[in-house]
Amino acid sequence: MFLSDSTYESLTNQIVRFFSDSTLKTLNEAVLFPLRTHYLTQILTPYFGESSNVLDLGTSNGALAANIKRKLGATTTPEFTGCDVHIQPETFIPVVRYDGYTIPFPENHFDTVMIIDVLHHADSPRRVLEEAKRVARKNILIKDHYWVNSKDFTSLKFADYIGNQPYGIHLPYGFLTEENWHRMIHDLNLNVLESRKFRYNLIDPCRHILFDLRLD
Repeated sequence: MFLSDSTYESLTNQIVRFFSDSTLKTLNEAVLFPLRTHYLTQILTPYFGESSNVLDLGTSNGALAANIKRKLGATTTPEFTGCDVHIQPETFIPVVRYDGYTIPFPENHFDTVMIIDVLHHADSPRRVLEEAKRVARKNILIKDHYWVNSKDFTSLKFADYIGNQPYGIHLPYGFLTEENWHRMIHDLNLNVLESRKFRYNLIDPCRHILFDLRLD
């Protein structure tokens, strides 16, 4: 028997209220973050073979970028630079502060800009993507989420809360449909070299989407 939309949302809200921030941090750092990094490293690494330098926009502590760099190996490893509105006490790559509006680098500075699970946190994802386009020379790699129905949206909100609320991360829940993703990308005159929809595993409740965007 499937839960109704309202029942499903009520249930997830009750689960969220049951756990303290410290409990959620322990869950994230012991289980969820390592699993996410593992899956994303496998998925994203093939996209960086032709890049000499990469900006990880919204990098957090840079752990994902560092893992990708290690997996690429010494012969093809690009230099990764992180950029974030919050600078973590410990980072795995060099990270510069970003005000959320203007990326502090000149035009065409990076071969690739990667934006991984960041745009749904932005008040204006279009503005962030415009800035990424400005500083990118070859391509922009986006991995984020999309939703089809209200249960999808509630699942994404639930996962976003679990992973980010204990750390004070801004949560506007700005998840887009697949159609709205393509519309924003088209409006910015970016070329979709590849788009891909997936889940991490059979029990993953969240819908993920990846875009490899080429600049003219």
